[in-house]
Amino acid sequence: MAKDGIGRPRDVTCEDVLTAFDDVDKPVATGTLLAEMLDVSKQSVLRRLQELEREGRVERWKVGSRAVVWWPTEES
Repeated sequence: MAKDGIGRPRDVTCEDVLTAFDDVDKPVATGTLLAEMLDVSKQSVLRRLQELEREGRVERWKVGSRAVVWWPTEES
C-alpha cells in the first residue's frame, strides 16, 4: 500500500483515481462516484483529487452549493 507524506498507508493512489475516470461514462465525475467505484472512502478520494489538482492533472468545478465535479486535464 502506498504511503502519504506522514507515513500513513493510503487507501487509494492518485493513479487509481485517474484510472477510475476511464470507467466513467460522462466527461466529469464526483468524488462520491469515484469513491464508490474504487470501494474506498470519499475522504480518501477527495485527498487524492486535491493532490492531483495541485499537480495540474485534474480540474474541478463547483456546480451547486455543495456539488463539485472533477475531470482529468489533457496532460493526464
